[in-house]
Amino acid sequence: MRSSKNIILAILFTLLATPLYAQKLSLGYLYPAGGQVGTTVEIEAGGLNINKSTKVLFNHPGIQGVVEPVKESAAAKRKRRRLNDQSSPQLADKVKIRISIDANVPCGMYDLRLQGPSGVSNMLQFEVASYPNFMEIKKSTLNRPNRVETLPQVLCGYVTPGGVDYFTFSGTAGQKIVASVKARLLVPYIADAVPGWFQPVLRIIDSQGREVAYSDDYHHYVDPVIITTLPKDDQYTLIIHDAIYRGREDFNYRIHLGEIPFVTGRYPAYGVAGKKVEQHIEGVNLDATTAKIKVKKEGYNSLTYTSNIGVSNTVPFYTLPKGIKLIQSPKEGSWLNLASAISDSLTSEAKIKRYRLYSEAKRPIVVELIGRRNGSRIDAVMRLRDSTGRIVAEVDDTEDPTQGLMTFHADPVLKYTPKRNETMIIEVEDLHQGYGKDYHYLLRLHNQLPSFNAFVSPANITVPAGGTSSFRVDIAGKVKRPANLIIEGLPKGFTTSSLSIRRSNKWNVSITAPRGAAVERFPIEVKLDYAVPGGERAQADVLPVDNMMQAFYYTHYIKAAELAVDVSKPSPYRMSLGFNTETDITFTMRDDVIPIKVLIDRDPGFNDPIELILAHKTKIFTLEPITLEPGENEKIIYLKVNSENLERYKGRKKNMPYWQMSIAGTVKGEITKQGKRTFQNAKYREITPYFIIRLTQ
Repeated sequence: MRSSKNIILAILFTLLATPLYAQKLSLGYLYPAGGQVGTTVEIEAGGLNINKSTKVLFNHPGIQGVVEPVKESAAAKRKRRRLNDQSSPQLADKVKIRISIDANVPCGMYDLRLQGPSGVSNMLQFEVASYPNFMEIKKSTLNRPNRVETLPQVLCGYVTPGGVDYFTFSGTAGQKIVASVKARLLVPYIADAVPGWFQPVLRIIDSQGREVAYSDDYHHYVDPVIITTLPKDDQYTLIIHDAIYRGREDFNYRIHLGEIPFVTGRYPAYGVAGKKVEQHIEGVNLDATTAKIKVKKEGYNSLTYTSNIGVSNTVPFYTLPKGIKLIQSPKEGSWLNLASAISDSLTSEAKIKRYRLYSEAKRPIVVELIGRRNGSRIDAVMRLRDSTGRIVAEVDDTEDPTQGLMTFHADPVLKYTPKRNETMIIEVEDLHQGYGKDYHYLLRLHNQLPSFNAFVSPANITVPAGGTSSFRVDIAGKVKRPANLIIEGLPKGFTTSSLSIRRSNKWNVSITAPRGAAVERFPIEVKLDYAVPGGERAQADVLPVDNMMQAFYYTHYIKAAELAVDVSKPSPYRMSLGFNTETDITFTMRDDVIPIKVLIDRDPGFNDPIELILAHKTKIFTLEPITLEPGENEKIIYLKVNSENLERYKGRKKNMPYWQMSIAGTVKGEITKQGKRTFQNAKYREITPYFIIRLTQ
């Protein structure tokens, strides 16, 4: 764990890199992060600025929650959260949530968010499980463990700095016991921890202290799983801790423990949307070893299997679009073409599989392998050989930014443009020479794959009635310009700015709600309209995500269930600009300042001073804080141009630089202290629509 000084710096840098809005709700953990289907459970949520939350949002109507604020004195909070230990100011607040789960809600993971006066939080995962929660008692030891009287149960706890948690249970000889941990799945990334997640270690020992089973991961998954047959009638102890003994509330876990169903493999693991698949299932404590399934949704899916004990763990299943022929486990040398795909495994000791494809001169070959992304153990390498046997292309790992929970992207995409017509050989091998049914994969031939992925964040956009908010679109890869954003689902009266994306791959878009807009929540969709070769246009979905930081630096796109706008209560003032935001403001290197007219629409009787600053820090423009005094409704502000930082653009005639800008207006609120630090909170913070400033000669 880094020092508290580094934690504070990381948070500060994050704030400087993002627009300054009213205090954002940030969820850090849920404890316990789940409950049994058909029951009501009380949980604690920890985070920042969540203590005024009023509503709980789930992506399933059968799960409902009520927020109950926690009354905690300032002295108690200071004692609980000392900055000289591993705690974080990002977990300073906490609330109680009472959650009711209908009996017909399928077991699995669901998005939970909190809503408050200043917006909607990020999402965390809440599990609906087959088994009841067993809450740990803190400060357990080997001699005084948490005693679990009946199984199965879901053991719920969190590790403290240097801490180890102990649970004891009775077992009989021959029992197939499963201990399956969910930890990283609950909090995928922790911004101020190295490694950037809770890394659990799990052990089971007998009454004499002899180790019966051990796990520190499950295949390539961080969360460990123990599957073991108990050797005798005895009292057993399950032990969990972090690999390097870190801990705090967001190092929390759920352990499904007992003689419960657990699927270790399902074959085949690939299908076609809408078509039945007969599967062979492997695992423990299962009622059946076969299943017939039909999945309608294309792409990555999750399956569970029900037994008389409960619902199994979730396993991934990938489905192809309708119309694609899927060839399961073909013979060596089978043909791969555009109309079909191959589902296979490295099942022989040869540890390599070969397939044929026909290439045409100067027509690109694109072969995609899906394996690790669908739960396979394969770390695949693909090679392409020409008709003489010479290797003309070889590829190992290809990053897929849509897989935000992955930090090791093991699936390759092979691209090659042949010089002549010929029959070529595509080879598949595991980098570490592994083989077996678990080393399965899907091969598919394409004319081309999309050259980019587009993401919109946050996945919940809060706009005050009559006010303005924004979201950001990130483009991973290359997209041909001009490119424009299309927003579908906005009600009448809502307006937007900055829908035309320039050269940047990170683009801000503002949404302004009309005066009198209803306080409600509604889904929207964002699409990207872009140019394709030949003068045609195409559209691509922009995926809703939450951005999560890993270990101070890396950020990941975590898919959300939907993209929604939440209209909140109006602020007592609104901000706009005295010019058309669709027209660029231009300046030259000879200019020292750029005048910007800011308009303030105040509610009757609201005369608080409003401080104007830049919503984004830049190296080119600065703005000393300017205050609109009571009664002032407009102001000409002057952005100062840093001419030294413009020298690199001197003499340029094409691709002149531009900057997206917004002005933030803040009404200061109460001052709070955390440790030795003082925070000036915002009572209100509003922004103007985005506009563009462009350099000209």
